[in-house]
Amino acid sequence: MNAPSAPNPADIKAKLREDAMRRRRAAHGRLAATAGEAVKVEGLDLIARLPGRCISGYLPIRNELDPIPLLTALAKLGYRLAMPVVEKKSAPLAFRQWAPGDPLRNAQFGLTEPLDTAATVLPDLLLIPGAAFDSAGYRIGYGGGFYDRTLQLYRSSRRITAIGVAFDEQEVPCFPHEPHDQRLDYLLTPTGLRTFGA
Repeated sequence: MNAPSAPNPADIKAKLREDAMRRRRAAHGRLAATAGEAVKVEGLDLIARLPGRCISGYLPIRNELDPIPLLTALAKLGYRLAMPVVEKKSAPLAFRQWAPGDPLRNAQFGLTEPLDTAATVLPDLLLIPGAAFDSAGYRIGYGGGFYDRTLQLYRSSRRITAIGVAFDEQEVPCFPHEPHDQRLDYLLTPTGLRTFGA
């Protein structure tokens, strides 16, 4: 009799992603009005202690926690901001300069991005959304691998800080970490800051 095969890590992540996104929808429904402000307070304190003046954020989709209050406050403090841009399906992300109020364009995967005319920049810190995270600081995204590829590329040649942004309800049990998975340095949630060996 053949022994049962080990579960496929991608299948485990897919199930955890589905469950976490259901919890995220519920958390967004309860906390959307206050979560962004709560993350702003902790985020400003964290970023003030970190090196670097160029920060990439994101424009929220699919009930993601909204980082715009934090980004707006950072812009007022003189930080340079950027947004990620998907240039190719299996490539790392690019980043274009952005400030609150700048024009945007609709892009693939339901994203909104800075215009092609915006300057390309290399951020020092990335604010990263996701579907789920675990207690070791690993995240489950949406399956495209964009942030993992980006962090792997940057970390091979320069210092970059990865800061996850999520609702507390998005935490999942520890899942299999594959060789391409990149760990977060920090995670901001409405209840506070988590640090992962940074």
